[in-house]
Amino acid sequence: MKRDFPYASLKMPFNLVRMTDFLKPRNEAMEKDDKGGKSQVVERTCAILREVARHGPRGARLIDVTTGTGLSRPSAHRILGTLVSEQFVRRTRDRRYQLAPLMHELGLSAPSPVGNPEALRPLLQKLADDCGDTAYLALRQGDYGHYLLRCEGPYPIRTHVVGASQSRPLVSTHCGRSLLAAMPEEEAEDIIARASDDPALFLNATPDGLRDEIAFLRQRGFGWAQDVTFVGITGLTVPVPNPLGLSLLAISVSAISQRLSYARAMELLPLLQRTAEAVAQRVAEG
Repeated sequence: MKRDFPYASLKMPFNLVRMTDFLKPRNEAMEKDDKGGKSQVVERTCAILREVARHGPRGARLIDVTTGTGLSRPSAHRILGTLVSEQFVRRTRDRRYQLAPLMHELGLSAPSPVGNPEALRPLLQKLADDCGDTAYLALRQGDYGHYLLRCEGPYPIRTHVVGASQSRPLVSTHCGRSLLAAMPEEEAEDIIARASDDPALFLNATPDGLRDEIAFLRQRGFGWAQDVTFVGITGLTVPVPNPLGLSLLAISVSAISQRLSYARAMELLPLLQRTAEAVAQRVAEG
């Protein structure tokens, strides 16, 4: 005997009919079922963490997360809620999402992205030898650049503006300018704004002058500036490429201004770029 389903005559509201469409992620890569041992949920969670991290201390709005990951609003909101409850992410009063302090604690247990900096010394020393002046390698650490290496060239007048194992605000150094240019504009602006509370951090530069330098560096891929750190000192800098995302390392050469005119900087630029590529390859190899 054929039986009719008792609720067959009821019409489902339009908003429920379309719910399945609403839950579908916009990013086709996110729609794939778990294959090859990968977990779709974990992939989505990692994408959200990367997007939240990309927005830095300011935090990411929900719309930023959905736009950056391609996930639907309900999916992103659900995963973010779990990350908040597990204390990997925190929600601010203005409804933005930031990485929580627990992520910093986990990061302390992670190995340095550079490994052993001394393995990079021959590359930086060759740069110093070839150009004749002082070469630096710096790693970004928050609003600071930590100087891993300093190598001296044969020219007798040296510019010891910072030593190895020292940290300086990103707004205070040539390497810092490369690292600021490598990050999202909003994040760099936040760092400049925080530093503006203490104008002395800019040394002989100004916040607006620094912004102009960063804009030049983003457009040209290198930075050259005179008298912005110390009077009589000129620096040339490039970021170290990072195949995984934003540049975390930068290289610079500094010299007395008489030795590092813009014309000579253009002659030295290929040396810095080749060194940066070699450093990136060595870091990638572990």
